[in-house]
Amino acid sequence: MPYEFEDEHNVERREEEAAKAPTPENLQRVADAHLAQGRIETAIERYRKAVSLTDNGHAASETRGTLGDAYVYADQTVSALKQFRRAIRQSPRRAQPHFSLGELYRRYGKIQAALIEFRRAIECDPKNAFYHYRLGDCLSDAGYLPEAIGELEAAVELSPADPFYHFWLSDVYLMSGRLSDAIREMQQAAMFSPYDHYYNMRLGVLYMLSDSPTDAATAVMHAIKLSPRNAIYHCLIADIYAHNIGDDDMASQHYAYAGDLDDYDREHVRRLRELTSRDWSPDGNGHRNGHGPDVGGSVE
Repeated sequence: MPYEFEDEHNVERREEEAAKAPTPENLQRVADAHLAQGRIETAIERYRKAVSLTDNGHAASETRGTLGDAYVYADQTVSALKQFRRAIRQSPRRAQPHFSLGELYRRYGKIQAALIEFRRAIECDPKNAFYHYRLGDCLSDAGYLPEAIGELEAAVELSPADPFYHFWLSDVYLMSGRLSDAIREMQQAAMFSPYDHYYNMRLGVLYMLSDSPTDAATAVMHAIKLSPRNAIYHCLIADIYAHNIGDDDMASQHYAYAGDLDDYDREHVRRLRELTSRDWSPDGNGHRNGHGPDVGGSVE
């Protein structure tokens, strides 16, 4: 949830403030506090009261948008949809309700409607890197890779030191067969997040695809230093040693070590080997169906 943690004492204090002065601002603050504690129904009740005391306009739109978010957390989709639409009617130039509505549409598979709302959010707030990323990610899922690249490039330009955007741009470059560009962006992701083992592992995979086994081994060994008990990484470095570098002793050591680890997963290893043997050139089939590589793990 996008709400800061509130301890119980702060929740009680905010309730007291709202009881003494039941303004929309105080009621929204106490609702935020309850939402941060996971008391969704109580939060919704406070948001609804805040909405009832708010005049039309920007403030009302903001409160309704937050109420809509609370309904999303409560899995009350129809109510969330109504609040986002009302928020947009009250303040059409506010980006957040457009974005929230786009997220809701995407969640339920209404991709074209989601794309429209994400674009409207960007029209209202063109310098929001996350909005560009989200539109790019949705375009990628829908198979519109050139347009997705444009949005993700915009996100990187707006927030050049954020590794998250470099990572996803790299992923879509790979799906588009632009391997050298994918490597460059993954290098940037790893540089801006040097202690992230997953970025380094993915960089190693890209080096393997570009037939650069020495660079691949360096990147994957760095990932292993950061996450030494990750069985997938040991399998990957073992494959590099066995099939690309020709060091059977090192390969055997890492294969044996991986097999003894608790998180050893044959299916993840199989997917990883499929990925590194696939043709990701523009004429290959690596980017079929518009889906990027899935090798297990996640980006935080």
